[in-house]
Amino acid sequence: MSIIDRMGSGMALLRRVLAPRPWVRWTVMVVCSALFLAALADHRRQVTSARDGWGETRTVWVTDRSVAAGEPITATPTDHPTVVLPDDPVGHDPSGTVARQAIGAGEVVVNVDVAPNGAPADLIPAGWLAVPIVEAAPSSAAIGERVVVTTDGVVVADDGLVVADLGGAPMVAVPADVAPIVALANESGVTLLRMP
Repeated sequence: MSIIDRMGSGMALLRRVLAPRPWVRWTVMVVCSALFLAALADHRRQVTSARDGWGETRTVWVTDRSVAAGEPITATPTDHPTVVLPDDPVGHDPSGTVARQAIGAGEVVVNVDVAPNGAPADLIPAGWLAVPIVEAAPSSAAIGERVVVTTDGVVVADDGLVVADLGGAPMVAVPADVAPIVALANESGVTLLRMP
């Protein structure tokens, strides 16, 4: 007798035993359901325990989409564990305010990301000054982009930030100590080198 024949005869025997006793089948189904519910409850308990292990949560504002510097922010409130939050998240709805720098989709919005009034002055970092630039060759640098300011092959400011576009002439924020030199370099022609 082969294995398949033995299995077939075993199934036939099982049917003969269970057919006149339906309560056995219902008992097996109830026991299996109870085991499934117990496993589900244990899994839920483990998930809750892991979540509690993170500690307290806090409601923060998270961007709905990627936002470039100078664009309005759209954000929704989300609960996050406090241990994974960045420093100084905004405490109010930043929607409608202007981004001071690029913010990725799903990032927590922090105070340094927000330009309260939306003016170019709000995009200028502390201790920096903004200088309108007349470029010798247009670089097409966008608002919020980091640039290096050069003139006649000499680096005038190794760190600059485009904060506005004045009809094709970018306004670039540079450290205050080099701002007068950048303004003077405008006379001989300035080139903005875009940074990655």
